[in-house]
Amino acid sequence: MFETPSHRLEVARRTAKRLRGARSIAVSTHVNGDGDGWGSACALAHHFGGSDCDVRLLAATPIPERFRFLLPEGVEPYDPDEGGIEALRTADVQIVVDASERRRLGEFAPHYLPDRTVVIDHHAVATEEIEAALALVDPDAAATAELVYDVLLQTGDPVDAPTACALYVGLVTDTGSFRYSNSTPQAHRTAAALIEAGADPGALYRPLFANLNVGELGTLQAALAEMQRDEEHGITWTVLDLDASRRFGALEEYEPVIEHLRNLTGTQVAILFRELEGGEVKISLRSIGPADVAAVARSFGGGGHKKAAGATIAGSVAEVTTLVLAACRAALAGPAQTRS
Repeated sequence: MFETPSHRLEVARRTAKRLRGARSIAVSTHVNGDGDGWGSACALAHHFGGSDCDVRLLAATPIPERFRFLLPEGVEPYDPDEGGIEALRTADVQIVVDASERRRLGEFAPHYLPDRTVVIDHHAVATEEIEAALALVDPDAAATAELVYDVLLQTGDPVDAPTACALYVGLVTDTGSFRYSNSTPQAHRTAAALIEAGADPGALYRPLFANLNVGELGTLQAALAEMQRDEEHGITWTVLDLDASRRFGALEEYEPVIEHLRNLTGTQVAILFRELEGGEVKISLRSIGPADVAAVARSFGGGGHKKAAGATIAGSVAEVTTLVLAACRAALAGPAQTRS
């Protein structure tokens, strides 16, 4: 029988009670929302939406096309310019999923009221924490979807198939299809419970993973052409400059690019450097070994998990590459490490 871990049970119960008593709920995730953020948000919309509760989804940045199938029928997320701020300000409960830091809320950030805010997240807070009446935050959870499932169980209402599918997407994307080190026994127990509730892994494969377009393949080709290696330290990286973005278009997600880098034999840290307009570079870091890339990201004003993190840094590609590679080499320094 599935059980919520004891250390988060009380907050899950209090959160469920707060949500069940609400007449209106606004749900948002972080800027550049991913499968866990949107899966968790859509699951809450499915579970609590209905005649007794007005659930409003908010999009600080547009929902990626490959996650739109998770939206409840007839529901379109509000953006900040199209009624989103009003939808947030007038909601009884303001929920943030998959983020604990104000900087990740985009234009919605100034409009959260601490006494109405509920945070559900599995990231360790690195900078300015969101003030909230309730916060279910557990960095040991594989995904925010795992925590949302804990909350939904405490409502006493059954989890239906659309809700289970949305939560399963959160789990499968944040665990790398259960290949990453955060694929804990609890994550697998949660996945099993969601499949029993109606999530269909086979049906979810195509919309999630078999959906590359020509622009995405072109971007991947450009990234692999620029790939470089530091064999001594086990660092693999590549650069996507503005020219590549202009040729192929900006992608909604860059995970397929960095996934190829991290899969190269001998890689301990994989890095994608993506040049942005305005003299900034977005870095995405993945650790396959013992290096804590969240610590590296925090040193540049970013954050994330020990194994997956990122930051946006002012400077040229050359400058940022030099700084970040030095930080990663320092993170990997120490006793000899075995690389496969």
